[in-house]
Amino acid sequence: MSENHFDVAPLPGYPVEYGLLLSSLQSVTHEGRDELGEVDPDVICWQPCPNGHSIGGVLLHIAEVEAYWIEEFSLGRIISPEEAKMCMSAQIDQHAGTWPTPHHEPLSFYYELLDRIRARTLESLRQFEPPDTIKQSRWGTMTLRWVLAHVAEHEAYHMGQAVLLKHMSTHLRRNDG
Repeated sequence: MSENHFDVAPLPGYPVEYGLLLSSLQSVTHEGRDELGEVDPDVICWQPCPNGHSIGGVLLHIAEVEAYWIEEFSLGRIISPEEAKMCMSAQIDQHAGTWPTPHHEPLSFYYELLDRIRARTLESLRQFEPPDTIKQSRWGTMTLRWVLAHVAEHEAYHMGQAVLLKHMSTHLRRNDG
């Protein structure tokens, strides 16, 4: 019986701290998508309650948050109006509990958006200042190292919600039919 071996090696071409955090982020993405599996567009849009979370809404939120922290907050870039519209930025308000019905699209639509933003993240990190660089926000001060760790933690948290929503939808549909 062979023993499994797991590791998260730093992505090459980045300072070690960024490379390690990026490798962890990539691992979170891979594991989350693997756990979510295939999802029908009706399930992607399903909300357990009015204005509640949906898999699609959560995936759009993951995309928007990654773009915000990496590009807007850390590098001072503005997210395009087209991308903000695609992410439903004006409609989704997580703090108010407002999650409108997302786009009725296949899972590939959401993954393509997330992959486009991730490709920009990987390129943007090459322009980051050193990991211990401190940035000021309305919440306090944070390092760029924390920003990247937060993006990974945020995605892991919300992918867990997406998986749970899929299981809830499957269970409720099975019991209703």
